[in-house]
Amino acid sequence: MAVMILAIGVGIILEHSMPSSVFMGFARPPVLALIVAYYALNHSAPMMLVVALFGGILSDGIGSLPLGTTPLAFVAIGVALHYSRNTIFSGKMVTNIVFGAVIGMSATLIVCVLLLFLGQTPYSLQLRMIFLKIIGTMIYGAVFFPVIYALLKRLELLTGTGLPACPSSASLPETTRVGQGERRPENITSFSR
Repeated sequence: MAVMILAIGVGIILEHSMPSSVFMGFARPPVLALIVAYYALNHSAPMMLVVALFGGILSDGIGSLPLGTTPLAFVAIGVALHYSRNTIFSGKMVTNIVFGAVIGMSATLIVCVLLLFLGQTPYSLQLRMIFLKIIGTMIYGAVFFPVIYALLKRLELLTGTGLPACPSSASLPETTRVGQGERRPENITSFSR
């Protein structure tokens, strides 16, 4: 829980303090959406929903969007990733780069569609600006997601709060779990006679 709160706090600071350029459609890095994606790929659905709702509401409270649009986008991204995580080969650098680009694009598109559906028009509802913003968030997502994934994985390893990547491995016997630091009888060797 502490890692999640720290990640959301640092994510909000990074996302809202990064400078934006007109050449990138005034895009900001989708740090909070990437944190939601990490929790969707590595944790339970309730944990992912807490991160999506808490991070989205705080982001809308600090930013200029109507309250509730960003959490809906984060929940949509998180649910899509969470329920397809068994078929996704996650955790590798190339996969994280592709996921980051797709998450950046989808977060921007979902928020724009929600704003249009709610009758709000963003100040930059020009096709060129939306296109540049999508390209910008794709670049930011591709750069930031491998870093965020590795940092959160390492932080959870250091604090001991991480869950196994596959929840079904918790039901396996102790001797068949891999990568959790247990001692398996077939790997124990003794040099004493």
